[in-house]
Amino acid sequence: MNAKEQRQNGTHRVSLGYTIRSWWMVMAAASLGEDLVILAETGLTLPQVLTLYRLHDASPQCVSSIAAFLHLSQPATSQLLGRLVDEGLVDRSEDPGDRRRKRLALTTKGARLVTRLIDAKSRGLDHAANRLSPALRSRLACVLQEALAELEQAPEGAPCPPGRKERSRHENA
Repeated sequence: MNAKEQRQNGTHRVSLGYTIRSWWMVMAAASLGEDLVILAETGLTLPQVLTLYRLHDASPQCVSSIAAFLHLSQPATSQLLGRLVDEGLVDRSEDPGDRRRKRLALTTKGARLVTRLIDAKSRGLDHAANRLSPALRSRLACVLQEALAELEQAPEGAPCPPGRKERSRHENA
């Protein structure tokens, strides 16, 4: 049963999470094509792309912070990062404050790829959002900007949602 049928027969869930998920699925369907072409071209996995986005948004990072972000073990994360370094997308250097730690940052090539992915996603999302009335698009943009501002002020490192557990090192090996 799709969302429209659920609304019509009164079984539609009204939680914010469900609503956002439904919105995300509509938008993803409209904007996924070009993303998939880029992923196929590059051969990158979703965790590798997420790592590139993370380094784009907050750089430099260390291996442990990327591992925590991806919910992977440090060895699995090191292997993932090794491929990104080998591809010339990420630079790995010594942390001047602690020579045992490695600092990770996007290379110029990595930054260009992330910009390409962001631009592709934005074009698809704009195309889908253009089906909304101009007044609704404007209101939605304002609400989303307000929500993002609050989320950016919220403390990082929130616990995993109920039902999701942290992976142990043995599960990731």
